[in-house]
Amino acid sequence: MRFHHIRRLHVWAVVTTGLLLIAVAFPQQWTGTLTSARMRFASAGRAFAQSPEAPARLEWLGWQFFRLTSPGGKIILFNPSLNDPKAAFVNRESPLNLEQIDRVDLILISSGHADDQGMAAEISQKTGAPIITTFELANWLVAKGVASDKILRGEPGSRFDVGGIKVQVVNSVHGSGAPSLPGSLPSAVYGGPALGFIVTLETGLKIYHAGSTALTQDLKLYAQLYKPHVALLPIASGLMPDEAALAAEFLLTDNPNLHSVFPQHHASFLPPELRGDVFVKEVAARRALAGRVKAFNPQPGQMFLITTRETKG
Repeated sequence: MRFHHIRRLHVWAVVTTGLLLIAVAFPQQWTGTLTSARMRFASAGRAFAQSPEAPARLEWLGWQFFRLTSPGGKIILFNPSLNDPKAAFVNRESPLNLEQIDRVDLILISSGHADDQGMAAEISQKTGAPIITTFELANWLVAKGVASDKILRGEPGSRFDVGGIKVQVVNSVHGSGAPSLPGSLPSAVYGGPALGFIVTLETGLKIYHAGSTALTQDLKLYAQLYKPHVALLPIASGLMPDEAALAAEFLLTDNPNLHSVFPQHHASFLPPELRGDVFVKEVAARRALAGRVKAFNPQPGQMFLITTRETKG
């Protein structure tokens, strides 16, 4: 063992001496090689640190309907009410009808109300997209013709991973009755609890669709636990614009991520006090949100590019 130790020391001494002689004999070349190596490592480090985050695309398509396209190309629909004469609720300001929907990877519906679920059943049947909703509403959707294996049954607290898209189901303080089915009694069908969804994309970007929730301290818990970057908040059902601005403030609780909020559950034909521009003013008026959270007033069909740092659009 001692012999091997001495042999290793001898080899180390020979190599070190050789490198020293090279440095003395060719100082410029040696210095240039070290400088070039340092520059390559520094350049690689900067490139890694500055590599841009691929943005997600978010489109407001009227009322509560948002289409989210992940950086990986996954298409998620929130409460897809369409401008279609066959719909129980016609989303008059949406630029889309059923014929224009050809590819979807996931559908999220927050309640059984006609304006919340929209044409989720028809879209699933056409595209094969799975639907995340409650156990109770799943039975109703099956009766509507949706394949049972295309429904992911959940409740507040459920978690799903659909092709790398993570969905945290949360509570929404709202009702959830579904319209009566043909041939049944003309009364609403119990759709289970109303839901909200926090969706995490491949880049870690988290988007919270609050459904039609009323103001609740639960929002502070969602901020602490899930830390969304973007929130889509109702302003004409459940919450009014001033309450939605306070909801945005609640979502800052122990949450450094939140940077953008959007109004939903509204339209240009509603009274002026229930429109997106009022929400933007209410957010701007809250001191806790100033300089931290930006509110947007999207137009139907308008697209936004969103990362974990900012929203552009």
